[in-house]
Amino acid sequence: LGSTRFFKVARARSQEGLIVVKVFAIHDPTLPLSTYKEKLEEIRSKLASAVNCLPFQRMILTEKSGSIMREYVKYSLYDRISTRPFLTTIEKKWITFQVLYALHQAHKFGVCHGDIKLENIMITSWNWILLTDFASFKPTYLPEDNPADFSYFFDTSRRSNHFKNNVESTKDDFGHNEDNTIEDDNNQSFNKSDLNGCDSKTVQIQDTKSDSQTDQQAEPILVESQRRKLDLKSEKKVLSSEPVEGLVIITQLVTSCIRGLHHSQSKLQSLEILLELAENTSDETILDRILPYIFHLVHDPASRVRVSAIHTLTKCLHLVKSIPPSDVNIFPEYILPGLAHITQDEAVIVRAAYAENIAHLAHIALRYLENAHLSNLGNKEGPKPSYDSELQTLHEMVQQSVSMLLTDPQNLVKQTLMENGINKLCIFFGKQKANDILLSHVITFLNDKEDKELRGSFFECIVGVAAYVGWHSSPILMPLLQQGLADPEEFVTTKAINAMATLTELGLLHKSALYQLLHETMVFLVHPNLWIRHATVGFISTAARTLNLVDVQCKVQLMIQSYLKHPLIQIEKEILLLEALVSPIPRIVYDSVVKYNDVEELFQVLEQRQAARAKAISGIVPQYSEMSTSIRNLFRRLSSESMTETVEDQLLIMKPHLMKINKYRNSVDAKLSTAKSVDGKLELNTMKDKIRHHIVILYPDTKGDLGLPPFKRLDRRISDSVGTYATMNQEWRTMFAAQDNVQHTVKMSDMTGSSGSPSQSLHGGDIHLSPQHSLSDMNSINDHSLHEHRCAPCRLEVRQLTYRKQEQHAAALRAQHWADNIAWQAGSRLLPSGWRPRGVPVAHLHEHRAAVNRLVSIPDTSLFASSSADGCIKIWDASRMEGRNIANRSRQTYIHRGGPLVGLAVCDQGQSLASSASQSGTVFVLRIEPNSSKMSVIATRQLDLLEEGCAVDLQYLDSGSQSVLVYASLYGSLVGWDLRCPGTTWRLENDLKHGVITSFCVNNYQQWLTLGTSSGVHTCWDLRFQLPITSIKHPTNARVRKVITHPTEHSWIISAVQGNNEISMWNLETDFRQMVLWASSAPPLSHSQGGHSVCAMYSGSIDNAGFLLAGGTDMRLRFWDLCTPNESHVALPAANDVTPPNSLAYEQRLIDGTNVVQEVLAGDSPTPSSGGGSSIRIRNSEEGGQGPETPPFGHHDTISAVAMSNTCILTGSTDGLIQVWK
Repeated sequence: LGSTRFFKVARARSQEGLIVVKVFAIHDPTLPLSTYKEKLEEIRSKLASAVNCLPFQRMILTEKSGSIMREYVKYSLYDRISTRPFLTTIEKKWITFQVLYALHQAHKFGVCHGDIKLENIMITSWNWILLTDFASFKPTYLPEDNPADFSYFFDTSRRSNHFKNNVESTKDDFGHNEDNTIEDDNNQSFNKSDLNGCDSKTVQIQDTKSDSQTDQQAEPILVESQRRKLDLKSEKKVLSSEPVEGLVIITQLVTSCIRGLHHSQSKLQSLEILLELAENTSDETILDRILPYIFHLVHDPASRVRVSAIHTLTKCLHLVKSIPPSDVNIFPEYILPGLAHITQDEAVIVRAAYAENIAHLAHIALRYLENAHLSNLGNKEGPKPSYDSELQTLHEMVQQSVSMLLTDPQNLVKQTLMENGINKLCIFFGKQKANDILLSHVITFLNDKEDKELRGSFFECIVGVAAYVGWHSSPILMPLLQQGLADPEEFVTTKAINAMATLTELGLLHKSALYQLLHETMVFLVHPNLWIRHATVGFISTAARTLNLVDVQCKVQLMIQSYLKHPLIQIEKEILLLEALVSPIPRIVYDSVVKYNDVEELFQVLEQRQAARAKAISGIVPQYSEMSTSIRNLFRRLSSESMTETVEDQLLIMKPHLMKINKYRNSVDAKLSTAKSVDGKLELNTMKDKIRHHIVILYPDTKGDLGLPPFKRLDRRISDSVGTYATMNQEWRTMFAAQDNVQHTVKMSDMTGSSGSPSQSLHGGDIHLSPQHSLSDMNSINDHSLHEHRCAPCRLEVRQLTYRKQEQHAAALRAQHWADNIAWQAGSRLLPSGWRPRGVPVAHLHEHRAAVNRLVSIPDTSLFASSSADGCIKIWDASRMEGRNIANRSRQTYIHRGGPLVGLAVCDQGQSLASSASQSGTVFVLRIEPNSSKMSVIATRQLDLLEEGCAVDLQYLDSGSQSVLVYASLYGSLVGWDLRCPGTTWRLENDLKHGVITSFCVNNYQQWLTLGTSSGVHTCWDLRFQLPITSIKHPTNARVRKVITHPTEHSWIISAVQGNNEISMWNLETDFRQMVLWASSAPPLSHSQGGHSVCAMYSGSIDNAGFLLAGGTDMRLRFWDLCTPNESHVALPAANDVTPPNSLAYEQRLIDGTNVVQEVLAGDSPTPSSGGGSSIRIRNSEEGGQGPETPPFGHHDTISAVAMSNTCILTGSTDGLIQVWK
């Protein structure tokens, strides 16, 4: 940091942060430095509670040097005075007060500083003052005729300035020139020559003053204080209307905290605080102190924060009334370039927020420019910028952003821009550019036939644009308004008619265009929509008020005459016109005509009927020509819905409009059907290898084993009359008569389907008959089904209720059967009765170059897969390794370039593998190719490492209806990803205060999920309702390394935590620790976390008795018998194990209600006959599972993965080794 003749100053890094180290080189060993060290330690102890003092905190004295250390503060007051934004008057007063208070704190404890100067006054980012570098070891007095001591001790900056000497504590009020420097930057501090010029006799403090002089000096102060008290109300009124000067101190405090915020909610609250401060502070504070931090949040990763920052920025800029000369170009040089990137923001809501505010920003920029130009008119000195050139610059920059927003791919952005300040943009750009830029882009919005809201917004906002552009926009608007009349959405048509009425009232439509629009709009007087009729009446009345009387009587009256029940003179009055209208077309008739397929044929028939009525003599029924069957059916149905001859005439009047609507609807239906056929029908012959087969493994019928009664599955198309009758009791038979009188409503076609015999329908329709229902009963059903009969409503309701309940029961049984199959597949594979690991090596696989993190067995095959920290996934065949003394190689390999792989799961019944990379944040799914040595990626997902973190573990759920991959992220998210569709199926958020997720497991029935964290917390989530059920915390807060489900107890979990090889079994129903496996020499359940830890586990069952394979940092693989823990043993010793496995025994005891199984040395443990409620079993060489000799090789590093493939045990270690055992 610097070097003087007295000290060498450096910045260093410590465990607590940056520090300042001042080193004094010892050239004279006789110097009494220990005295000064004790003095500095005394100052440190005295000033420990002084909030504005920062003494040296550590002193080190050696033979060659002495070092003093304190906390590092980046800026001193000397640096801050010359840094923008410059200190305001209130800030200088605040700093001065803190300096004086720091001296008060030091003097209070009898400490003098000794070297007060701007360089020794530190200031933080929130303007907090720290008086530092206390130099009591520097000399008190300096010689008058020799400046050498002054230069050596005090003039470190070579400026020959002196601020304060430490004559003694009572004279510390002398010469506070640093305060003068703060108050007036032009004042110069006195130097050594000034001190020499001051005689010691002249520098005195007059302590003796007369009482009269004191009273005279105090009198104006007292008067002023009383006057201020009396004038308090008026002063409050002034303060309420003027900016609060002191808020700049609060603003500095708030802004200093913004860069350290991490949560979005905190950033949103900081923006609210900044806006509140901006509403009550000065314009300079807003521009210099608040806007830069709002711009910092405009670039925040969270879209919500960016949206709020844009809104806050606009509001703060609106609050500024006067612009300082230095900030007149703030918009073209700072604001608009800083916001230009938002038009290409990836979040739609951010672009929409910018579109909502850009008109206001343009208006504010124009106001700033005009104010600056007016202030320059009064300034006769200096160059005057050109108003037109600066306005052109503003136009170009705003035009670029507006053009990007008007052509945004999302209609929401366009609609937001149009509905929020389009008129202000017209004023900003002027007539010509409003026509060229805005109107030319806005017209294209009508081409979007999918977004009705956008088209409606167009007709709402086009009036303002047209009003500013002028009457010559009428030829442009005419076809647009006509297009709005033919819009298929009725509310868009309503807004188009309202726009025509407003344009007519403003005189923006030529008379010829007005007549044409009136002619096309008249037909809507009989439209079934009330809003459209009201809008049409308003348009006609507005036109009548605008046109002269002759035009109204000669033209408008003729157009409207056929739609009135009686003649009307004052058509400019809406209420009278509404009362005189004829009845509209019924809505049912209107919709039926619009939806009819062959509407042209319908109108031909209507025209023929109208012509027949015209030819018929009054009083004679007209003779209509013959109609087709479909038209006849339509007429019959419409006639029953109040379609009269008058309605037919009205439909013919609306023929052009109805034809357009029908054509549009047919085109939309065609598109939908095409899209549906494309999306819903898959051509399997074109899919080739992309087909994902769903393999269903069939097992023998287990309904008898499950204890479930036989049940009947029903189809909606099949009558259940006979079945219902057969299950009736005597009371119901009395209510619903005998079986011979049962009235059926099911036809033969409903029984047999589209084609086929009844016997075929029995097989193809999935009908299951109860034993008491014979085939003759079905035939009798068919015989009765040839006729239709009526039955009572109550019987139909009961029958429908029976259908529904039987279907629900059948669905529940199918779901239970599926869950049982899934649980069977997810559980351990069948092992031979009495199976025990023998420790016989089968294969030694060393293809991985880094730690093996996961081993999984592919169900119903002899294959297993491994993932490693070297980024590789390999598939192996265990059946080819048995009994062959050859080199074993992997069958397939996939190499991922995104860093170490931390998870692995089998998907799609063994057809796919899912894994995750820790460094890149990628979760991907691989397809296992049967006839290839490689695997291909079929799905991938990229996690945001800043928001979510990487995926730490993953599991696969197959519930039949869903194929969900569940992964846990580092920052507490549990995400369900359905591999068959994009997006996220569900997301659960775990509280980070419980620690980061380290592992999780899902029970075999896939109903709940339990996770473990780094703080020892186990949280169970219900996957059906997606709610947390319970939370269990380990007594020692030890990190959870692995969590798996218990093989036999469905509500238990097995958790391996850090230290003592501890494995705990928790009951989720009671939150109690039922059992603990303790393979450590430490006392059981002690709170020490030393020793080795379990890193990998695998659970299974043999003859309904559970077992656990566990390996960890001690490189041993233990076989824990959960039913008879005394039978546990070391299945696989470490390669360099010095303790023979035969010498280990397993003791079982009860501690605080928890069953604890501890591994002990056989010689150190009590004998089985020793009593005490414990039992011990020592394995000898004669018993199965452990031979007399140690296996020839084991693991040389931590066992990080354990799995089983059929009867083979798979173990992987952190050195990349995979071993296969029997």
